[in-house]
Amino acid sequence: MPAMSPAVPVRAEGPPGSAAVAGGSAEAVSAATSILARGGSAVDAVLAAAFAAVVSEPVLASLGGGGFLLSAPAGAEPTVLDFFVDVPGQGAPSLVPHVETVVVDFARTGSAATSSEQVFHGGWGTVGVPGCLAGYLAAHAQSGHLPLSDVVAPAIVLARRGVQLSSGQRTFLLLVSDLLNITDDSRRLFAEAEASGRYANDEYALLLEEMAAGRVGAMSDHAFGDALLAAASSGGGLLTRQDLAGYHPQTRNPLSLQRAGARVWSNPPPSVGGSIVIGALARLAESHRRPGGGADWAEVVAALADATAHHRGPGQVPTGTTHVSVVDSAGTFAAITTSNGSGSGTVVPGWGVTLNNMLGEEDLRPADGSALPPGARMGSMMAPTLVELADGSRVALGTGGSERIRSALLGVLIRLIDEGISLADAVAAPRAHTTGSGPIHVEPGFPDADLVDLAALARRRDWPGLEPWPDPSLFFGGVHAVRRSSDGSVEAVGDVRRTGAVGVVLPDGDVRHA
Repeated sequence: MPAMSPAVPVRAEGPPGSAAVAGGSAEAVSAATSILARGGSAVDAVLAAAFAAVVSEPVLASLGGGGFLLSAPAGAEPTVLDFFVDVPGQGAPSLVPHVETVVVDFARTGSAATSSEQVFHGGWGTVGVPGCLAGYLAAHAQSGHLPLSDVVAPAIVLARRGVQLSSGQRTFLLLVSDLLNITDDSRRLFAEAEASGRYANDEYALLLEEMAAGRVGAMSDHAFGDALLAAASSGGGLLTRQDLAGYHPQTRNPLSLQRAGARVWSNPPPSVGGSIVIGALARLAESHRRPGGGADWAEVVAALADATAHHRGPGQVPTGTTHVSVVDSAGTFAAITTSNGSGSGTVVPGWGVTLNNMLGEEDLRPADGSALPPGARMGSMMAPTLVELADGSRVALGTGGSERIRSALLGVLIRLIDEGISLADAVAAPRAHTTGSGPIHVEPGFPDADLVDLAALARRRDWPGLEPWPDPSLFFGGVHAVRRSSDGSVEAVGDVRRTGAVGVVLPDGDVRHA
């Protein structure tokens, strides 16, 4: 069994007939619970949270990013809506994009391992074709119950009133402040937030009002698209009108795996995160558990490294993300993982929409010449996931965390399926991560026997060794999850590593937050 971890999550539960939400900010969770209390569906609620997160998690969430929505009616197979970014440049002459490079050190925000730096790229040349605006509208058209005006209403209030960002969200601001200051528009948008922690965005509120009224219904609409394209062109970007007009969300069947009486579904190709998680589970024999019942974490990390090496490919980018999981009172699940990357430091003039840097999250000119062509859907590490456990309960989960998405999800799934511990304990438990060539990063809390075996694995694989972190960290992701038991009772668990928040809507309409 896992050792104790100081990453104790926030948690709420409700009796049969309740609904539950877990996400990365209190404001996003509150937006979702308000929609559920009004009779909205799980998809309505998760979209309300996603629109609100643009204000309460402004580094991680934006309509200028991309993502994935996994949804499943009670007892049914899930589907995945892929609205991640496309490679830009359709119908354009060959251009040299304008890119700026910064180095982010996680030690800027507190204690960290010694190898905690990550290189990021920004500027208009890193902006991929955004998918969130199209994806949210498509999801609402397919599965929404309430009018769009109701779904976006909480976000409009937040954007106009402003939000005092949590300490965790201010940490993200600090991490990428160099990126946020690349252009004057971005610098102005985030100036107050960097100075005082208060973030407001009147232009974003106006855009949501235009969307609710049906006056902006696509990226290619002149009101939105003209401003985006003009700014991209003048700033050294690759976006074209053909890119915007040709963008479409894609509905996909998830990958699936049976294991120890449980079934897991996750994000399929062209993205890679779900493939790695499912692949690692498939490689890991059920007999890997120690005599005391706990997982053999050296074997888990080895399976993770091998699955990563097998499934990684061109165009698959690591991204900083946020996640929301919802289950409604009818037992429908919705799990949405979205990302603006680390942000490109650019903004759509007049609309307050910050833009992704997905092209900057991989080498723009890979040495092997395997860059994806314009119009291709990029891959991602994001992997909203659903698991049905042997006892008939279902859990929807997902996480941000760039390259650590795969290790965070695999770790929680192993704790749930193989070790049989509670959802809260599985989220709290220490995590281990490796790139497959670098050190094995480990959070505090692993038993000594696991640390010995992990160090031995590093020696066998000729990796640099262990990289112990002094405390649980946002570096290892933030798994936000909801569970519905076979009797209809619900539980929400938010990961404190990434500003987790939870809410439950009781059968009488009362709402509990934590």
